[in-house]
Amino acid sequence: MAEARAVPVWQTRLKADPQRRALHGVMLLVWCAVGLGGLKLGLDLLVEVLRVSFDPAPMGLRSDMRNVQAVGLVLGGLALIAFLTVWLVVGVRVGRFSLRSLWGEDQVSMDTRGVTWRRWNGPGSERCYLPFTEVAAVPKPIGGVELQLHSGRVVRLASLGLSSEHDALWKMLCTLSELGPTPLEPEKSVPRGKETLTLPDGVVVLRDDRGDVAQKAWVRGGVALLLMSSAAMVGWRQSIDGLTVEDTLLAVVLVAAAIWAGLNALPALQARWEWELRPGSLERVWHGLGTPERVRHQVKWLELRRTESEYDGSTWEVFSLWIRTGSGQMELSQAGSQRSRMEHLGDWLAPRLGVRFKRELEE
Repeated sequence: MAEARAVPVWQTRLKADPQRRALHGVMLLVWCAVGLGGLKLGLDLLVEVLRVSFDPAPMGLRSDMRNVQAVGLVLGGLALIAFLTVWLVVGVRVGRFSLRSLWGEDQVSMDTRGVTWRRWNGPGSERCYLPFTEVAAVPKPIGGVELQLHSGRVVRLASLGLSSEHDALWKMLCTLSELGPTPLEPEKSVPRGKETLTLPDGVVVLRDDRGDVAQKAWVRGGVALLLMSSAAMVGWRQSIDGLTVEDTLLAVVLVAAAIWAGLNALPALQARWEWELRPGSLERVWHGLGTPERVRHQVKWLELRRTESEYDGSTWEVFSLWIRTGSGQMELSQAGSQRSRMEHLGDWLAPRLGVRFKRELEE
């Protein structure tokens, strides 16, 4: 791919402005102090709960946490683990966001064939290249500059810098790629945030982008292992302290939850909504752990609608896509004030359903 690139005709380097860097520097210092304090407190409590839980001495004979049932220990431990996990995830994200504003840089260069970018966060930041033939549209910048691909995926090129710099980058991208905020041939590009597949019988399936399926599998598998370990801990404590109704019920619930999480970890069984598209027919399918639930609609036409919504004294436009069926009308999707997203979805669905897409906007 690298040898196909032409000589760059435009390039820029974007950094956060000084005021933003100063603000995020202060925020990082405060967050580190609060985050480390909360992390230490949570870890100290978790270590104490684990120490008591693994101590083989009967609870009735202990001087601390005397007569605490297994249900209290396990639920307390799970609550602390959940708190620490959320605390760490949020802390890492806040830290990365602040550090990126302090030292990060967005480097973008373009030639007549494509765009090269590097979102520099430190050593090892990857340089990426994308030919314009894979780009469907260049959305107007909102907090950053993005590219919408024919596959429906969205790639962010830059988020640092001023709004004026984002506008300049966006205009240059539009000029060199000869594209605009909406796809030139929307029926040939997957709608934003969606993904498609074709079944063996030729039926087209449209669904929300599932993201990193493997990562979800690891996370859910870890949750299943934690729940099963907690159930084993309840059983072990009962063998020492005696059986109770509460502990037995908790063990059963934990085992059931672990099995459910483990099954959901399998990529093929991860729950999702899908639309199966046939000429004149749209079938909404819910894939869960059991048999898929199907609801089929005979579609006569698609229609884009606009309504007004009031919030906090302000009036907002809300655009939605509706289908007309033999039994009435049904809202298919909504995208707030983003009319272009609903138009793109309608333009993409209409030829696959073999129906007309009406753009008459109604109050």
